Amino acid sequence: MSFKNQIIKSNYHTHMYLCRHASGTVEDYVKEAIKLGFKEIGMSDHAPWIELIDRSVRMEKEDYPIYLKELEEAIKKYSDKIKIYKGLEIEYFSNADDYYKKLLNDMDYLTLGQHYIEKDGKLISIYRISSLEDLTIYKDTLIKAMSTGFFKFISHPDIFLYSTEQLTPEILKLAEEIIIAAKEKNIPLEFNANGIRKGKIMVNGEERYRYPRLEFWKLVKKHHARCILSSDAHKPEYLFDEAILEAHKFLQDIHLEVEEVLDFN
Repeated sequence: MSFKNQIIKSNYHTHMYLCRHASGTVEDYVKEAIKLGFKEIGMSDHAPWIELIDRSVRMEKEDYPIYLKELEEAIKKYSDKIKIYKGLEIEYFSNADDYYKKLLNDMDYLTLGQHYIEKDGKLISIYRISSLEDLTIYKDTLIKAMSTGFFKFISHPDIFLYSTEQLTPEILKLAEEIIIAAKEKNIPLEFNANGIRKGKIMVNGEERYRYPRLEFWKLVKKHHARCILSSDAHKPEYLFDEAILEAHKFLQDIHLEVEEVLDFN
């Protein structure tokens, strides 16, 4: 099904075939973005990380030069039609500052996609956390990451609530701390349409998404924090689809404004 794009002008969370759980080349996404009338597109495939390669599906170290080559070729070929930014989605770990700096020598930006927490010397998937202790570690990790200046925006910041059914006042306070920190650091929080693609679940007789979580985004509105809408596209046709339309409606319903394009100057 095709849709006429009248609501978004950019996407900065975009994956491609090298991460092994997406399809399409850089050029495929750029061509689709041009067709949709985008002003800008940022590619942000999962960064290579040797320590995570056995835990998650992502680009391998040997793939990185291929990614760079595809980015440069697309910029050379299509820069008269659309602005293309080179990016990566990556986790934050406190002992890896040199790695982020090295990547930023090649990239225009990094987006923080925190899929793990560190606890007792081990990594735990954020899809499996629900205790207040673990959720607090996630909150602390994001706040520390935001203080580094390495990250352009925070991808799916509410994904840490994935396995949490009831948002208690204590958990909502953690969410609010993340939002306040993002506002203080002037870092946009991403409303992620891929959570909508994953469908709704039934909780206590009500249907809802695992993410985005309504309670979180109401707090974003309360604090007037910066917000962007991203597709988190894993196929070119996901740059603008039913999930984007639903995400737009979700944001309209709570009167939360999003930024159309980011400032890279």
